[in-house]
Amino acid sequence: MRKALLIIVLIVTPALALLLVGVAAARPLPELALTGIEPDRLVSQEGGALSVYGSDFTTSTVVRLVGHGLLDTTYVNSEALQAAVPPGVPPGTYDVQVSETGASATLPAALTIVAATPTPGPTAAPTPKPTPVPGQPNITILNYSTEPARVVAGREFLVTVEIYNNGSRAGENTMVTFPGGTFVPVGETGHLLWQLHINHTAVVTQRMRAPSGLASATYNLQLNVSANDYEGRHFQFPETIAVEVAGVGHGRPQLIIEQAQTEPAVLGPGDAFSLTLQVANRGSRTATGVVVGVASTELAVPTRGGNETALDPITVGRQTTVTLPLVLGEIAEAGRQGLGISLDYGDYEGGTYADQQNVGLEVVTALSDRPQLVVDEYHTTPDPLSPGDEFELTFRVSNVGGGEAQRLVLTLGGEAAADLRPFAPLGSSNVKFVPGVDAGGTVRVTQQLRVDGSADSGSYSLPLALAYDDARGTRHTDSQLISLLVRRKPHFQIGFYRPVGRPLVGEPFPLPVEATNIGRTLINVSTLELISEQLEIREGSLYVGPLDGGTSASLEATAVAQEGGTAEVVVSLHYLDDFDRPQVVTETLTVEVEERVMPTPEADAVGPEQEAGLLGRVWAVIRALLGLGS
Repeated sequence: MRKALLIIVLIVTPALALLLVGVAAARPLPELALTGIEPDRLVSQEGGALSVYGSDFTTSTVVRLVGHGLLDTTYVNSEALQAAVPPGVPPGTYDVQVSETGASATLPAALTIVAATPTPGPTAAPTPKPTPVPGQPNITILNYSTEPARVVAGREFLVTVEIYNNGSRAGENTMVTFPGGTFVPVGETGHLLWQLHINHTAVVTQRMRAPSGLASATYNLQLNVSANDYEGRHFQFPETIAVEVAGVGHGRPQLIIEQAQTEPAVLGPGDAFSLTLQVANRGSRTATGVVVGVASTELAVPTRGGNETALDPITVGRQTTVTLPLVLGEIAEAGRQGLGISLDYGDYEGGTYADQQNVGLEVVTALSDRPQLVVDEYHTTPDPLSPGDEFELTFRVSNVGGGEAQRLVLTLGGEAAADLRPFAPLGSSNVKFVPGVDAGGTVRVTQQLRVDGSADSGSYSLPLALAYDDARGTRHTDSQLISLLVRRKPHFQIGFYRPVGRPLVGEPFPLPVEATNIGRTLINVSTLELISEQLEIREGSLYVGPLDGGTSASLEATAVAQEGGTAEVVVSLHYLDDFDRPQVVTETLTVEVEERVMPTPEADAVGPEQEAGLLGRVWAVIRALLGLGS
């Protein structure tokens, strides 16, 4: 097979160019694909029909014989086309191309056209052409049926056709199409059966629709059958089948909703109400099999049973009344709302009818006569919470509506307590009952809880489900959300890491302070600070940084007391908690300071022992000033 490259140049008028540009802008260009043709050999003097296969074909796709021109093209479906090759095309090997605006696909050396009588060459002996067996395929309808057997006007039905080849040749590229007419085809109208051998059958199913205005009668359904033989000759076998239709005759019933009212007349979201309809037959035939229902459940739903009610036959000019028990949905828009009502009925001759009409509902969404509960305050004791804590949760529920809320049930953690963790109720369940909350009133509810000891630090959302009745007995449900903070407490051990002794007034002495993280988690400590009202403290602050569990930080400051007695040293450890907020832990340490004893005249004479004691005390002061300890 040879391959060739084909470039198509189309010459169009300015108007056609604008049309093509508009079409190209309206939809993306198709990606045509060409996979094969049948037959691949034709006789020049006879021509024939080509069956072209591929994908993404449309009704505007055309077939071109490269070197000859465009062929008359028939659209079958998105994967098949039929093209007619006229007699007289010169013999040769031709490329076949499918194209439409902006897209094309070419199959090189796809078709060979030969002369009727080959001309022998000067050096080659002529090859006799085999004599074809006379005959042709002959496609007929062997059997057919419809589902339902009696088609109803205005509805869809299935037609099943069994075709049979009783000819003397196989049908190549056999195709069945439903062109429409009295009945409207639904979906693909062409069915490609490929090859249908002699004395073989094939079954085709097509969905159709009968127009709603047909009268009761028998109508012809048109279908076209076509096939090629192995020589490329094309044959058409048009057929009709009879379809019985149950139509509308010379008249029909016509149901009209003439009156509609609700009880109560004004409805609020979630209200239960009854809708009473007065249905009249203003047609010319009795309405049978009448079924009345709510067309859409977005605005209202039935309180019991289904959303449809069956009625007795309604004769011409008569009326009947039907009451539908409904509940209004939780809608936010007030005013006159349209509720769709479906009417399905028939007549004694088999006709069927479907209609939908709207009735008005007066809806108010104001809270003038309905309760509305909100959780407007809550707190915990203690606050904040830590893993393992027992605490009391108190929340205030206010009725901001205009009606009393009755039989209030509050559920912590939502329905079935699915979102209660890591909190566990203590002393009672997670469900609380309140007999009622007046309009404008409040109620406080408390619940004892415990935080799971393994809970992580964080903000936990705790849903609170509320269910209550209004004065009409309509049940309302709501879900609100509160947040509880859980923060792990740090555990520090703070104290002197060696004895301070009993320093003297006016003499410097060390304050050796150590803070140890005795918890299991790292604490981001910033500074360790010493403060005292009785002591003057120098170098009493130290940056620590992250302090892992089991590690410590120490600070040795220098202090001087101005008076004797007990001096308090406040040790402050500044750190960031799990929410990156600055916190502080304090510990108060005490130091006993002695008064300095004034020397007496008798003690002016300093002996060797006293001199050694004095030198030792001076040396202790020097060590303290150097930070070497006393």
